Amino acid sequence: MRKLFSVSVGLCLAVLILTAACHQQQQAPAQTQAAPAVDPPEYFPTATIKDLMQSVVDPNADVVWLSVTTVQSAKGTVDTAPKTDEDWKKVRHGAIALMEAANLLMVPGRHVAKPGEKSETPGVELEPSEMEVLINKDPAAFHKRAKALHEAGAAVLQAIDAKDAPKVFEVGEQIERACEGCHSQYWYPNEKIPPVPGPASQ
Repeated sequence: MRKLFSVSVGLCLAVLILTAACHQQQQAPAQTQAAPAVDPPEYFPTATIKDLMQSVVDPNADVVWLSVTTVQSAKGTVDTAPKTDEDWKKVRHGAIALMEAANLLMVPGRHVAKPGEKSETPGVELEPSEMEVLINKDPAAFHKRAKALHEAGAAVLQAIDAKDAPKVFEVGEQIERACEGCHSQYWYPNEKIPPVPGPASQ
């Protein structure tokens, strides 16, 4: 009788173990399911591209450009470069602001200027509404140019963290090229640059 009871108990335990294992296998796929999709965040692009250029891009590009300079004067050559940790921190803040401004330029729904704003030099610069048409016509091209500014900011940030003043100066040209690449496409694409005069004919 005891032997029969032991066999019955063993069978019951085996059934329970198999049932538990099957239950865990059924639950496993549910635990490994991908997280539910999250809706993209809502942006509030209150500032215009013009606002960002005047308030963020221009002043912080100047912080970077003016941090390392060589000026010739009647008194001789004057070299300027960050010297203290505070000097480097100031330039670093400028580089970060410049780099992240590129992301702000790509926020969907941001307008070039406020309604009714006009060009300050009509005929030379496009009107804000014309700039916006060009940007909206090919957003990918605009994003590519904004990313060029981001890459330039990242490059100068690396030079700043290395406290490499000559490299900061060198990358300053990359920032300028990124800015000009965008301006010449959307701000003053019709500007006529006079050719460099050649040597006088004999």
